[in-house]
Amino acid sequence: MAFDVVQRGNGLTGWPYARRRAALEALFAEGGLTAPWVQCLSTADPAVAQEWLSWTAAGVKGLCFKRLDELYRGACDRGGSAKGR
Repeated sequence: MAFDVVQRGNGLTGWPYARRRAALEALFAEGGLTAPWVQCLSTADPAVAQEWLSWTAAGVKGLCFKRLDELYRGACDRGGSAKGR
């Protein structure tokens, strides 16, 4: 499951999350990422995110929240990111 992209020919870690997410969506749209990869759902709508929390039967265990202006800082530095269950 893909939820972010940090490399696409060049490093994208200096890009804000919104721009990296757009690059990820473009990879799927252009066929650059195909099965077994799947694109993780994304929303800026709190009501939609709240609904996703009820999807436990589908295997949803929680949500990850990212600031749209957040730069990539590595897996261990969560900075503006948060997880919720």
